[in-house]
Amino acid sequence: MDQLKAELDRIFAAKERRRKELAALPYPEKVKMVIRLQEMTAPILRMKGKTVQVWKTSQNPGSSSKQGDS
Repeated sequence: MDQLKAELDRIFAAKERRRKELAALPYPEKVKMVIRLQEMTAPILRMKGKTVQVWKTSQNPGSSSKQGDS
């Protein structure tokens, strides 16, 4: 049991560190991360027949609102 508790403590400490790292990022970096997640999930959602629009920025002008063929 002590080994399990130690592993859980390690995992939760790592999660807390990661959350603090993400919170410390500048706002534009956070927006880039959201856009990247949108780009990653858009094809899956389109395959399910959803209408998806990825946010447009000057860095990703070509990633706009392609619609699925459903």
